[in-house]
Amino acid sequence: MLKRFLIFLALVSIICGAFFLSSPDMQVLLSEPVWPVVQSDQIDRVDVCREGEDCFSLIRKSDGWDVVQKGWARAPFADPEKTSILLDVLAQSKALRYIGRASDEVEGHYGLQAPQLRIATGGGQSLSIAVGDEVPSGEGVFALNSLSEGDVFILNKDFARQCDYPADYYYNLHLLSGSPDKISSVSIAAGVNLAWILVRSKENFAFTFPPDLAGAETSAGEIDLFLHSLIKTPAKGLAPDSESLGSPLFNVEVIYKDKNVGKVEVFEMEGDDNYYLANSTSQNGFFVLSKEHVDQLDKSAFGMRKRSVLSLETGKVGSMRVLQGDQSFIGVKSDKSWEGFEDKKPLLGIDMSLWRLNELQFEAEPIGELSSSAEKVMELELMSADGIRVVKVLFFSDPELSSGRCWLSLADGSGYYQVSSKLLEDLQGQIPLRK
Repeated sequence: MLKRFLIFLALVSIICGAFFLSSPDMQVLLSEPVWPVVQSDQIDRVDVCREGEDCFSLIRKSDGWDVVQKGWARAPFADPEKTSILLDVLAQSKALRYIGRASDEVEGHYGLQAPQLRIATGGGQSLSIAVGDEVPSGEGVFALNSLSEGDVFILNKDFARQCDYPADYYYNLHLLSGSPDKISSVSIAAGVNLAWILVRSKENFAFTFPPDLAGAETSAGEIDLFLHSLIKTPAKGLAPDSESLGSPLFNVEVIYKDKNVGKVEVFEMEGDDNYYLANSTSQNGFFVLSKEHVDQLDKSAFGMRKRSVLSLETGKVGSMRVLQGDQSFIGVKSDKSWEGFEDKKPLLGIDMSLWRLNELQFEAEPIGELSSSAEKVMELELMSADGIRVVKVLFFSDPELSSGRCWLSLADGSGYYQVSSKLLEDLQGQIPLRK
C-alpha cells in the first residue's frame, strides 16, 4: 500500500512540474533578459556620446589608449588609470532590475529616444548602451543595450556618473611617464646653453655639469620636488598643436635606466603671464601649465645644489654659550631638556632651533669677506657633554642685504653665507641673555 502511495506522489510531482514549466508566467521568468557582462580585455574601442556634445573615442593601441575627437589632428594619449576605471565600470555594471519591453512611444517617456549618454564598445565584443532619464524613485537610470534590443533596464546611477565624462577628462596630463626612481639622469638647457646635468649615484643625484659643481650633491628636497613636478603633477589641460611659438623658454631631458629618453619643452604664452605651453615626447598636443608649475621646473644649478651650511649631530650637543654685545649666557642639556646654567630655568625650543640650524641653507654663493656695513650680532658656540667645541656660529646683520637675510660664518675660514634671519630672531627670543 505504501509503495503505491509513493508512486502516486511521484506522478503528481511530474505532472505539476510539467504544468508550471508550460505556464506563460513561468516562461516569462525563465526567459527574462539579463544585462550583458562586458569582457574588458576584449575591448579595443570605446565610443562615448554625451547629450549636446561631440562624440569621442578611446582607441586601444599596443602601449596604451588614444583619445580620438573632432578638431584634433593628432590624438592625445589617454590617462591609463582613468581608462582602466572606465573599463572596470563597464565590466562590473549590473542592472538593478528588468522593466520589460518598450515601444517607441514608451521609450520616449524613459528618455531613451534622445539618451543623455551613449556608449559603444568594439573589438572582440561589440555592445551599445543608451542611458536615459533618472527613475522617478531616484534609485537609478533607465537603460537599453544592443544585445537585448528593446528591453528596458534600470542601472545604478553611479554607472552613468562614472561614464559621463568629457574627452578632456581622459587626457594624460603628466608631462613625462614612468617613475622618478627609474630616472638615471636629468638635465636642463635654454636653447643650446646647457644649464646643468644631474646623474644618479645610488639613491642620490650629483652634478656632472657645470664643471665647477662636478661631484657636488643635489638638495634632496629640491630634486624630489623637481621630479614630482615633472612626472606626478598634472598639467592644467591640453591644447591642440599650436602654430610656431618661437624658441622654448627652456627644455628638460631625462634618461631612464632602460636608456629611453624623455623630453619636455616649455614655451611662453603670448599675452598671458600666468600660463605656459609645453610639449613632450609623452603626449601629443601642448600641455597648459600654470606659472607655479613652471617655477618648480625652471631651476638654476644653484637652486638644485645641496646648500646646507653645516652638518651637525644635534644629539651630541651638551651645552651652549651665547654672546650678544656685552651679554652672555650658558645653557646646558640635562635629562634631554635644556636649562640655564645659573638659574636652572627651563629653555624651550632649543632642540628645534638646533635642528633648524642643521637644515639651514645659504641663499647665495658664499663670499670671502664682509663689507664694512656688516656688524656681528650674535656668537653661538655649541659644545659636547665633555666640553669639546662642536661648532661655533657667528651671525652678522647687514643693511645692504635684502630684508629677512643675515650673514652666517662658521668661524673656520670657509666664508660667509647669506641665510634667512628667522633663526637668528628666534634664538634671540629663546635665550634670556644676562650681563
